[in-house]
Amino acid sequence: MSASKSEFSPAGWNKVTNKENEQRNQKRIAAINHEATIFGQDIISLSSGVHDISSGGAMLVASSACQSISEDVELTLSIQSGGQKMTRHAIVRWVDVSGGETRFGVEYVDHVQLEPESHQLDINQVKIDPACTLRIPASLAVRRKVLPFLNKQGIIHVACCNVKNISMVSAIERMIKAPVVLWDVEQEKLEKVLKQVYGNSQPAPVLPGKTKDENSSDAVDLGDKLLYAAYIREASDIHIDPTHQGARIRFRVEGQLEVYELIQSDIYTELASRIKVMANLDIAEKRAPQDGRFSHQFVSGGKRIDMRVATLPTKYGERITMRLLAVQTDDLTLNKLGFTDMNREMIERFLRRTQGLMIMTGPTGSGKTTTLYASIRLLLAERDVNVITVEDPIEYEIDGVAQCEIDPASEKLDFAKALRSILRHDPDVVMLGEIRDKETADIAIKAALTGHMVLGTLHTNSAAATVTRLIDMGVQPYLIAAALRLAIAQRLLRRLCTHCRIPRPLTEQEAISIFRPELSGTQVYDPTGCVYCGDKGYAGRIGLYELLELNESWAREVADGKGEAVLTDNMRKSGVNSLLDDAVEKLVSGQTSFSEVLQIASSW
Repeated sequence: MSASKSEFSPAGWNKVTNKENEQRNQKRIAAINHEATIFGQDIISLSSGVHDISSGGAMLVASSACQSISEDVELTLSIQSGGQKMTRHAIVRWVDVSGGETRFGVEYVDHVQLEPESHQLDINQVKIDPACTLRIPASLAVRRKVLPFLNKQGIIHVACCNVKNISMVSAIERMIKAPVVLWDVEQEKLEKVLKQVYGNSQPAPVLPGKTKDENSSDAVDLGDKLLYAAYIREASDIHIDPTHQGARIRFRVEGQLEVYELIQSDIYTELASRIKVMANLDIAEKRAPQDGRFSHQFVSGGKRIDMRVATLPTKYGERITMRLLAVQTDDLTLNKLGFTDMNREMIERFLRRTQGLMIMTGPTGSGKTTTLYASIRLLLAERDVNVITVEDPIEYEIDGVAQCEIDPASEKLDFAKALRSILRHDPDVVMLGEIRDKETADIAIKAALTGHMVLGTLHTNSAAATVTRLIDMGVQPYLIAAALRLAIAQRLLRRLCTHCRIPRPLTEQEAISIFRPELSGTQVYDPTGCVYCGDKGYAGRIGLYELLELNESWAREVADGKGEAVLTDNMRKSGVNSLLDDAVEKLVSGQTSFSEVLQIASSW
């Protein structure tokens, strides 16, 4: 029989039988050494003291006022005392805030049928920590349908299909050897994610160059886990930096470096050799830089990634950087990249043309190639065209596109030679991974003037600087004016997690620092962290864009040799948003944070 609600009110707390009161007095003495960690829909993690325990509930005290604690709120409690721990689901029955403390009584509801929506997690939006997934054997995780995905202050968050089964909590805690919080997930969604993470629970596939005799090697095991972790975290790069004590392994995730693991010198030496073998590099050569690559598919029929490997001799050994190239492009669309409706219409207007030059510009890692691929996918969806690309390297594979990869180590195939050859294959659309020199630029512009659509990239800081950069390469201004139809400057900012962002007013000093004093007091959002974003506060990245669409008037100015300053001034007078304008709009709309926008303003 469940405890009555009156028992869990301040007045009713002592209204129990003598026998129950005697049992509670014994538990109250034991409760002095108890601590509870509390989780809820609006509570990431709250520590609390346990001042009383009954058979049906407990009285808890948080050391500070907590607005998220109110009557009828559902919580998950992790109560610990010494080496013992108990996890229970509960409902708050009364709350008393006084003296800077929050006292509240909770009733255990493990036996109560809760609303399915109250604890359900969308596992497809969760950032999965690969270190957590390795805490359970793959076969066991798939069979029991459980997925550890986040470690927050020693508490492991686990997705499962039977969150209300208290025996499931104990069983998972025994497997993981740590306190857990369970999150309810639709079984069909969880099974799909389990297959992506663990495959079919078969032994890990053998990597290129790996033999069975090497399976016991710590370095080989670390190499397997390293690739797997980078794949799960959606890292763009893996950095292995040797130090005087060993090596530091870091991932670049969403543009930010984060430490994955520190390893000892002997393990680093074996790991470096392992990676060089996989990339077909000379393991004996340690005094000269080397470049290589290999492909890897984690599960049968699953996602394949290409790895570009580069080594560099340093004081303490070879520094190794691996670039992960996601091969599939199914989710590449302009709608997902952060374009405004007006900017997207400009791109679509260009793609409806049959000839002309479109250039993406920005620093390395700003998403230029991704935007070009998304444009090609849109083009292919609308009409049947012959598309040929020249890339270094091929970052994505697109069905129906002929992709040519140049060889930097050979003089037989560079961008200019490949482009000349491509023009003899009757292309409708040509994509250049990068316009690097005058020869390539001249060929690209002449192609754009002779019936071809040409897409390419440059490294400049703004859309207007595209013209200046081409002139600096030696291209005649009148040719640029005739060929260039659209220049797009691009940057990437981290996107706020919509599940945990918190509002606040922009301060006067902050508004001044981003050159928008009129925005003082405007509501903006800060990151906090939750299960959906891996406790980071950000989930994914969003693009900033500045588009220069050359109309007849601006083309004349380009042909007359007018510089970047004149073009920029005309763009502002015409109401064209700058990168900073776009960043501020995304700040005010809650898509990114002030600290991210400040990076753009600082370089303005």
